[in-house]
Amino acid sequence: MQVSFILPLYNQLALTRACLASLRATVPASVTHEIILIDNSSTDETREFLQELAPPHVVLLNDRNLGYAAANNRAARVAQGDFLALLNNDLVLEPHWLEPMLAAFASHPRAGVVGNIQLHATSGAVDHAGVVFCDGGYPVHHRGDLAELQAAGGITEFPAVTAACCLVRREWFLRASGFDEGYHNGFEDTDLCLRAREDGFINLVATHSVIRHHISSSAGRGAYEYRNARRFLARWAPRAAALEREWNLKLARDHAALAAQRYFAPLHRKLGFGHRALRRSHRAALMAERRARRASSGRIRIGIDLLRLQPGGANGGIKPFVLTFLAEIARQRGSEFNFALFAPAELRDELAAVLRPGDYLLEPAEGHFTVSLRQPKGWRAAGTLSLADNVAAKAGLDVLYAPFGTSQFMQPGLPCVSLIVDLLHRDLPAALPVEEVNHRHKWFTRVAAEATYFQCDSHYVIGRLCEQYGVNPALCFHTYNAVQDRFPATGSALPAGAPEEPFFFYPANFWPHKNHETLLVAYRLYAQAAASRAWPLVCTGHPDARMDLLRELRDGLGLSDRVIFLGHVRDEAFTALWARAGALVFPSLCEGFGMPLLEAMRFGVPIIAADSSALPEVAGDACVQVDARDPQALAETLRRVAIRTDLKDALIARGHARLAAFSLELEAGRLAHFLAAAARRQAP
Repeated sequence: MQVSFILPLYNQLALTRACLASLRATVPASVTHEIILIDNSSTDETREFLQELAPPHVVLLNDRNLGYAAANNRAARVAQGDFLALLNNDLVLEPHWLEPMLAAFASHPRAGVVGNIQLHATSGAVDHAGVVFCDGGYPVHHRGDLAELQAAGGITEFPAVTAACCLVRREWFLRASGFDEGYHNGFEDTDLCLRAREDGFINLVATHSVIRHHISSSAGRGAYEYRNARRFLARWAPRAAALEREWNLKLARDHAALAAQRYFAPLHRKLGFGHRALRRSHRAALMAERRARRASSGRIRIGIDLLRLQPGGANGGIKPFVLTFLAEIARQRGSEFNFALFAPAELRDELAAVLRPGDYLLEPAEGHFTVSLRQPKGWRAAGTLSLADNVAAKAGLDVLYAPFGTSQFMQPGLPCVSLIVDLLHRDLPAALPVEEVNHRHKWFTRVAAEATYFQCDSHYVIGRLCEQYGVNPALCFHTYNAVQDRFPATGSALPAGAPEEPFFFYPANFWPHKNHETLLVAYRLYAQAAASRAWPLVCTGHPDARMDLLRELRDGLGLSDRVIFLGHVRDEAFTALWARAGALVFPSLCEGFGMPLLEAMRFGVPIIAADSSALPEVAGDACVQVDARDPQALAETLRRVAIRTDLKDALIARGHARLAAFSLELEAGRLAHFLAAAARRQAP
């Protein structure tokens, strides 16, 4: 089905009848559709009218007035269409209003929410042609002359549109949890549009789609204006104010260009300036306009500091996270971005899959960086950059991306997006040497003062960053590490030493906060109770001195034949391990995200995870949560998951359902949005 039309109702039966009549008359015969009418406990004759309707009408009745947001959200959950057409019941839909909105999605793959031009039903004046911001970020309708608006183009980008009549993809609307039900009949639509922008989409107005609207005909329409505005501004004021500044600059540029064309040239002639001065004036105005246009729409060069990246798995999950995101951004928006990767020379082969023709790789050498240009068939030497120079300026960077939080290239005037994956030095300082704790605190303090935006891998990390370093929440955004599909669907044979029977699987580097010691003690308790029925325990991770110490602990506990350390394994071998694993056990004491949880969901593996840090946020109800500091509780959980088939089946089903909340396309699109916003100086 193509479109689900959703109309929330509360009284106003005459308007509802007229709206439905215009809808039926204007839906193209080629569009398969349903009309979902959801009544918020009307007190007039609306319910009697709804009982008379037949398919394609779908009627939902609420026992009480849930409000605009909740009613739409309920309807969206039962909708079947690819698109949701959100409509007020006080609209009069004109012929051919739907086709331009559908065409906007067809011609703009990154379209988020598409609105249209709405005329006042009585006066015929334009009431809405997009939403802009004023007075520090307050949303207002953009208006104007209809002919001029349509002459500017069939599709125009705006920060937001009204949901009195708009089109949105159902899949994204549901993934974004629909309208924020904390609002009450106001501001829900602008909030939704700004969330779409954060997910990397653009909001559009189809100017050749025109309808009429009985403005604010619902009773008590403005009764909650103050409360709604306060909620909206608490979340969005800094970013909305940045969009307001951008809009005002656009108006100023347009005004300057118009003034140069209409007024300056006649004035020059009147004052007697010669043709040469007139040409200079026109040329200066033209060049200023071109510079402004390049600044707002030119290709963005992103400097990406990967100098701390190492071969193999020494960096843990940050490596597949960052490289997968960069590859997805290149796929989505390759024409908008140009990459300049700073990385060690030994990673050239791994990075070749991320870099596209026209991107740069800058490899450190003695006193300089060697610059190589990626070409369709290999690399071309492109010179060197001396460390004594301002490398960022010489490389022409528009924005710096720091996946390890800080970067030697950070400097005043260069926008920077810093990735913060956890605050281990604050949350579990005993897991780090004191020198490392002090070092991290020092660079966190610097980054908190200098970064333009902070990319965090969970809401949990955002909260900790704001609490510990006073960062403004408006500067933070989260991107879940949705890279679970990076493993091939089928794998190679099991790596040497891996058991054939089901096993508990713990893929994690052997860092202290990963809590292997408690797991080994808990596993011994479990193995003693389960005897010959005990599943083996398989641990993978970058081999280091701590892995050797853990092996000694394993042997001391008498578990050498049941606990297997495989070291670092390749992606194909990981697929084989996931296919054979009986359950994931993830007792880490401090996680900003926890990528193996998504991998387990993808491969249908039950999950046991710690009940702390970001793990409950990621796992939801798709795991058994346990106090990972309590060996006895952990051992009992291992026993339950191993023997209870019903529990395993329930966890697997919940995991498959939970996985729908994690989309690489959306998460990478959100990062791309903030990189572009930082480069365009659209920061609070």
